[in-house]
Amino acid sequence: MKTTIVILALCFASAQPARAEDRAKAEELFRNAAEAYKKGLFDAAAVLFEQAYDNLKAPEIAFSAAQAHRLQFQADKDPTHVKRAIELFDAYLRDAPNGNKRKDAAVHRQRMQELLREIEAAGAPAVVVQPEKPSIYISVPIDNVLLTVDGKPVERYTAIEVPTGEHTVAASADGYFPEERKIPVGQGRAVVAFDPKPKPSAVTIKTQADARFAIDGRPVLLRGSQIEVPAGKRLITVMARGRKPISKEVDLAPGQELTLDAPLEPTAQRRAVKWVVIGAGSLALVSLTTGIISIAADFSASDLRDKNPLTAKDEDDYERARDRRDTFRSVSLIFGAASLLTAGAAMYMYYADNPSGEASLRPIESGKGGFTPVTFGDGLGISYAGGF
Repeated sequence: MKTTIVILALCFASAQPARAEDRAKAEELFRNAAEAYKKGLFDAAAVLFEQAYDNLKAPEIAFSAAQAHRLQFQADKDPTHVKRAIELFDAYLRDAPNGNKRKDAAVHRQRMQELLREIEAAGAPAVVVQPEKPSIYISVPIDNVLLTVDGKPVERYTAIEVPTGEHTVAASADGYFPEERKIPVGQGRAVVAFDPKPKPSAVTIKTQADARFAIDGRPVLLRGSQIEVPAGKRLITVMARGRKPISKEVDLAPGQELTLDAPLEPTAQRRAVKWVVIGAGSLALVSLTTGIISIAADFSASDLRDKNPLTAKDEDDYERARDRRDTFRSVSLIFGAASLLTAGAAMYMYYADNPSGEASLRPIESGKGGFTPVTFGDGLGISYAGGF
């Protein structure tokens, strides 16, 4: 029966005191073990969980190791897994009096004891055999990785016999930073867990020069024509003043190079600016025309006023010219003011049209499990979220 663990919390307060380097190694081993478990590699998971338990005596790790042994017995029927699973379930029940997996542990332990009695009754005692020959056992949670011991390629999840002494172990894979370690090997098995760090992906965005960018809702700076983006699912948003923001979700592999075309369309407001400017220009033209007419009328009135003597007809023409001048001057001022206000509105619409794109942004959360430090009251702990 496959068990699903939704959240596993390893409280350091309930575990024996551990050095910082032991905790860090336990975390690395646990992450590798969890990946192997999810892939159905229960033998490898058992080795790694047990090594993590050696570095950090947390009862929850013992439970995980017991589960891996139990499931591996279902695969290969090796009785040593039964005996070891019982011992690890016992450790969990002893050290986690308030553990939330006590019921499961008790049920599985009873079943393992029944299996052990059946095996021993059949004349095949289950004895846990500790490795005696010097060897190196390498774990890495990614596929298509090149592993070497002293420069010679080796397989992962396999014990490689080596002479005692120091050996160079290396791991490399496309899209990940290579890693190399010096491992001392004594009389027994040395377990090495690699957790390669992915290289950032390089995304080239082809768009207009003044565009701005956001990754998962966070603004980023464009260096040249590229953005360095962490691998995984990401939401890339491109925006610019007066343009509709566009977003694209991408799933980036470690070290991947990707080019995106991002042509930005004008917003409705930016398209409207053109017509507002045309309106402002039309009003300005009317203001200029009426102003010219007003000035011409003023010149006519001045010429008539300078005549001496004025006839009755000249006086009538003078009054009409003055009225024409005053009327068109008022019209010119009104249309001039309207032109200025419309031009101001056009400028505001132009410079205020700066969409942020926030409505189209949403953070991308990975669905994978993780093993991270957390706090539990006054103590520290480790949590793993995911199913396996």
